[in-house]
Amino acid sequence: MQRFRLFFLAAIVCAHSALAADLRTDAPPGDGPITVRAGFMLYDINEIEETTETFEFEGALLLSWDDPRQAFDPAVEGVGERVYKGEYQFSELFDGWWPQVVLANQSGSLDRQGVVLRIEPDGTVWYVEELDAIAESPMDLRFFPFDRQSLEIHFKFLGYGLDEVRFEPVADYSSLLPQRGNAIGNAEWHIGDFAVTAGEDLSAIAGPQAVGQGSTLRVDIRAARNPAYLLRTVVLPLALIVMLSWSIFWMDRESLGNRMDISFIALLTVVAFQTIVDQALPAIPGFTLMAGFIMLNYLLLAATIVVNLRVDHLDRSDRRSAGDALDLRCRWLFPALYFAVFPLLILVLATMREGG
Repeated sequence: MQRFRLFFLAAIVCAHSALAADLRTDAPPGDGPITVRAGFMLYDINEIEETTETFEFEGALLLSWDDPRQAFDPAVEGVGERVYKGEYQFSELFDGWWPQVVLANQSGSLDRQGVVLRIEPDGTVWYVEELDAIAESPMDLRFFPFDRQSLEIHFKFLGYGLDEVRFEPVADYSSLLPQRGNAIGNAEWHIGDFAVTAGEDLSAIAGPQAVGQGSTLRVDIRAARNPAYLLRTVVLPLALIVMLSWSIFWMDRESLGNRMDISFIALLTVVAFQTIVDQALPAIPGFTLMAGFIMLNYLLLAATIVVNLRVDHLDRSDRRSAGDALDLRCRWLFPALYFAVFPLLILVLATMREGG
C-alpha cells in the first residue's frame, strides 16, 4: 500500500510538471528558432568623439514576435489590445516571454528612457524601447576634415543562440525620426541615410542557453563631416601665410636679411597658429589629410629659406644671372608644387583606403 501511494504521488508530480511546462509563458514560444522582427528609429546623434571613437545617439528599438500563448478574446476582456507602459508595468505586471536585447558595443552610459509593450488579440507582441547611449565604433580619419564615417550600433540577444532566437530586420520598422523639428546631427556633422541588417556574432554573450553563435542586429549610420568651419579657420589662413611668403621671389636681393625675415616670420607665424589650432581641434591619431596639408606648409616655408641662402651664395660667387634664373623659376615652381602635391596626397590616401 505504501509503495502504491508513492507511485501515485510521483505520477501526479510528473503530470503537474508537464502541464506547467506547457503553460509557461516565460519561455520562448515554439520549438524552432523564434523570429524576432526588428527595426531602429534614429532620433539624433548628439556627439561624435574622434579621439575615443565613440558617439552618443538617441533612438528607439522596435521588436515584434508571435506568441500564441498571449492571444485573447477582445470581447471577453473588453480591450482591443493589452498595453504595458513604463518599467514598472513591464517588469511587474507582464508575465510573458520577451527577448532581452543588449547593446553589444556600448561604451559608457546607457539610459533607458521608456518601455512600451503591446499585445494584439492574435498574440502578436510589440516591444518599443527608447534609449540614449554611447556606442563605440571604429572610425577612418585619414581624410579629416573631409571624412565620412560609418557609425555602427550592434544589438544582440542575451542568453540565446542562433538555433533559438533570430533577428529579422523589417524595412518599415526603421526610419530617421528627428525630434523637436530639428535635423539629425549638428553644425559639424550631417547625418544621411542608415541601414539595418542582421548578422551572426561569433562571441555570443555567455549564458546557460547561449551555445555557439548569436544573432545580431546592426544599425549602420552614414555621417559626413561639414568641413566649412575648418576650411575657414585653419586651411585658408595657413594657405594665405604660405602664399604671402612667396613674395620674396620678387624682392630685391641686395639685402638677404629682409628676405630671410619674411621667411622666418611666416614660419614662426604658422608654428604659433598651429599651437592655437591644436588646442581647438581633437587630438586625432595617425596620419590625416589635414596633417599632410600642414606638413606641406612647413616644407614649403623651409624651402624658401633654403632658396634664399642659395640665391645669396650665387650672388656672392658673381653668378647673379643664375640667382635671377632661380628666383624666376621659384615664382611658378612653388605655386605649382603647392597646388599639385595636395591633390596627389588625396589620391594616395584614397588608394590606401581602397587597399585597406
